Amino acid sequence: MYFTSQEFAAKYSGYPNPQDYEIEAVCTMIYSQIGLAMRGDWDVNTVPDTVKKASMEQMRFMYEHDIPFIDSAKIKAGSMEADLNSDYSTLALRYLANGGYLYRGTPFMNNMSINMMFGD
Repeated sequence: MYFTSQEFAAKYSGYPNPQDYEIEAVCTMIYSQIGLAMRGDWDVNTVPDTVKKASMEQMRFMYEHDIPFIDSAKIKAGSMEADLNSDYSTLALRYLANGGYLYRGTPFMNNMSINMMFGD
């Protein structure tokens, strides 16, 4: 997790205090948008401020738009089923892009891959 419920409450008053599973969900969402070469093994103490801000903004966005926290991409109720798509806060993605963590508009292999050495 990249932020605590106390940090979220201090920045975004008027929203519910997030549960641990909600924090984990938005942090995973934001992490998935970061280029592979930029990813780190972060926690609440070591995460870059840009990634923390983006994660907290994604939480605010989820609350603001009443997006459910469901750990499956499809829900079924009897004969009814629906695919779920999670929306991202454009502000959260802008934080990542301006901080150099999100790469769009350039070739996937140039920005999203990890450099691997093959021999000398």
